[in-house]
Amino acid sequence: MSLHSYGQLKDREIEEAARKRRSLVILTPLVDIVFILLIFFMLASSFSDHRVIGFLTPAGAKQAIGSEQPSAVLVRVDADGSLDMSGQPMSAVRIAQEVARRSLSDDTLGYLVQPNRGVSVQQVIDVVDLLKSSGARNVSLTSRSGS
Repeated sequence: MSLHSYGQLKDREIEEAARKRRSLVILTPLVDIVFILLIFFMLASSFSDHRVIGFLTPAGAKQAIGSEQPSAVLVRVDADGSLDMSGQPMSAVRIAQEVARRSLSDDTLGYLVQPNRGVSVQQVIDVVDLLKSSGARNVSLTSRSGS
């Protein structure tokens, strides 16, 4: 066996050993890291929703108005997007101004949002959000009488 063939034999053994090492993949450290990341993100995340709009359901609104609030302002929402406050048709801007004006003098005043038939939930949420952002503190939903 010559020196040259000895070197080739040694090179082949090295390549074969490297190939065996490459084909052997240990997944335990990878799984450990994934679990550690999972636990970290579970502990670091917050599940509370800070954009929640609080309001009373129709059943709760009757109790609140009867016990705490001497009067309430009715805001009707139609399917076409038109609004009226206490029976007077108004734009969203005008309602916001009126709520802001009334909230300065009486912040306990309640507002009842009454959606008519065909009104989407998004339209109702938009009106509730409009009232809340204009200064209304007590906003409730009510249903149409007789339905």
